[in-house]
Amino acid sequence: MLKNKSSKGFTLIELVIVIAIIGILATIAVPAFQNSVRTARVASARALAATINTGVISSYIESTMSGSGNYPDVTGANNNANLFKSKFTDASVTANWTFSTAVDAAGNKCAVWELTNDNSIIVVYAVNIANKPEAGAVAQTLYNVYFSHADAVFTTLGGALTQANLTGAPASDGDNVL
Repeated sequence: MLKNKSSKGFTLIELVIVIAIIGILATIAVPAFQNSVRTARVASARALAATINTGVISSYIESTMSGSGNYPDVTGANNNANLFKSKFTDASVTANWTFSTAVDAAGNKCAVWELTNDNSIIVVYAVNIANKPEAGAVAQTLYNVYFSHADAVFTTLGGALTQANLTGAPASDGDNVL
């Protein structure tokens, strides 16, 4: 006479099926999650660029009312200690961004914010210095605020400088310049 054993637990085939289902779900979920993270990072760049653009316009209006009519100049050290990094934003907003300065081929001064955890995303404020300093007078006549990432190298948020005017300015393409 055969005795019936009551078994507890899962069979090997049941475990393999569950692991296969988890693997299939992971192959779908991980790319979707990575795409969401990338979208959030680009949105962060757009928000920072919009904030900087608003600050630049506000600064220009203030200087116009005082008689000079200049866009803010990019001055200071080429590092995170530069006060321009948080000039138009709260320091907590720019905490995840690395700051540097650059000059493009046309002589436009650039303030560059690079996302710390994804250096392919940058925000740039470029100002054209016309009439190079004559007795201390510098007129900033044109500017542009744009952001750059792998999918869109030049997305402007304001200013009269065009992509053609910004040859050699920082970007997220293969050679890292426009």
